[in-house]
Amino acid sequence: MLIANTYLVFLVNLLAGVVFGVVLYRGDYCMAGMFRDAFLFRDFTLLRSLYLLVTVSMVLFFTARLAGLLPFYPPPPYSGPSLMGLAGGFIFGVGMVLAGGCVVGTLYKMASGNLANLIGFFGIITGSLLYAEIHPIFSHLYKTYQIGRYITLYDLSPGIEAAFTGVFVLFSLTVFLRWKKKGIWDVKAYAVGYLKPWKAGVIIALLNLLVYILSGWPMGITTGYAKIGAYFEKALWPSHYARVLYFQSPSVRVDTGDVVLEGGASARFDIITASEVSLIIGVILGAFLISLFYREFRVYGLPPLRQTISAFTGGMMIAIGARVASGCNVKFVLGGLGILSFQALLFVPAMTIGAYLGAIILKKVVIKV
Repeated sequence: MLIANTYLVFLVNLLAGVVFGVVLYRGDYCMAGMFRDAFLFRDFTLLRSLYLLVTVSMVLFFTARLAGLLPFYPPPPYSGPSLMGLAGGFIFGVGMVLAGGCVVGTLYKMASGNLANLIGFFGIITGSLLYAEIHPIFSHLYKTYQIGRYITLYDLSPGIEAAFTGVFVLFSLTVFLRWKKKGIWDVKAYAVGYLKPWKAGVIIALLNLLVYILSGWPMGITTGYAKIGAYFEKALWPSHYARVLYFQSPSVRVDTGDVVLEGGASARFDIITASEVSLIIGVILGAFLISLFYREFRVYGLPPLRQTISAFTGGMMIAIGARVASGCNVKFVLGGLGILSFQALLFVPAMTIGAYLGAIILKKVVIKV
């Protein structure tokens, strides 16, 4: 059931963000940490839960589409694949490891008092503003290197998509059952209220489906960062803000049948405010409240200079990479892989390679191990 009223969409995504923030914080569920742990410590615990999340999402989205529950398919913010997805994914992957958090990991850690992630947050805002200046160049490159008009595998062939989904889910089920027999899903933790990674993954998949049904598309967040930056720029430098094309052009336009909804990075209330800025606020609020509830909120001191530079630079890379690829890990991993988006299939491998390089830089340059 699509909600066409933007204020109700704001409320839905705000509440979803609160739940999202609680789950992320209690499970310490950060994608940057997943890849860092895998590459530096050979610990694949969180990555396994991400695999489960993607599989559950695939089943949920596929079933919901067959049941006629999804308002749009493919979702309006998604577009045909472009090789810029590779470039953006790589930049994003390096950045999220250096920043010590992805676009949502940064939020829940910052909300619990981590100043390094607060620095990363401002890095993302700064990177969004820098990208706005060069948006026409990368918009042209995105279109120039677009390699197909099909957005999802379903668009190409419903039969192939159904067959692939069935094979993938059955294969994954055998893997999950094998891990269960070995006790791999059981993660020992001594923190009160800790949420096991596999439970966090399932909850996030269910939450994303709910957002998709009510808002029209799965969760997204990085244009929301750009919009926050736009508000700052409009307040501090209004004449320049008015000249920046990126802030004047909508990035999504949806005809619901009753009303046309559109939005972008501009400093005004629109569907992006309702769906993405609300999610940012919700994640921060949820993580902050749950950290207070468990008496874990603590403002850590400023990190060493190298880590400060790494967090800020990584944040800027996150923003630029996401804008170049037209999406981030929330859009393409949590949602895009589940609907078999071709752009997600370009972004995610490139992000993984970037995260590997980021882990090496983190180890050799930032912490000098």
